[in-house]
Amino acid sequence: MDSSDLSIIGILLLDSRTPLSAIAKELGISQPAVQKRIQKLKAAGIILGSTVLLNTGKLGWKRAIVALSMKKAAYGPIVASAAKLPFVSGVYTATGHYGLVVELLGPSAVVSGAVAHLGKMDGVLDCCQLSIVERIS
Repeated sequence: MDSSDLSIIGILLLDSRTPLSAIAKELGISQPAVQKRIQKLKAAGIILGSTVLLNTGKLGWKRAIVALSMKKAAYGPIVASAAKLPFVSGVYTATGHYGLVVELLGPSAVVSGAVAHLGKMDGVLDCCQLSIVERIS
């Protein structure tokens, strides 16, 4: 991976729908070269997909991050259950006191219910919830 690949990643992080022609122009390379680089980044598993940014407030949705500390033996079942909950947008391993982080995005009532469920799962020792209120940058 070189500086052009890193630049492409940076551009796509800002707007995953940026036309190849605009990326090519910004980098001073051809459009087919940009396309080939993106294909290589996808094939290498570096670019996994693209996404849409939502104005969650206008939808009445809530974004929450839940950090869980759990008994070691409960890790597998908790991960499997968390991944199946409605509106879970990601499940992550973490370092420190909390070994698992669950990200949720959806209707406020559904997310609140899922957060409550996570905290009460068998084997959970501690649960810390953060509700994301507003993106400021």
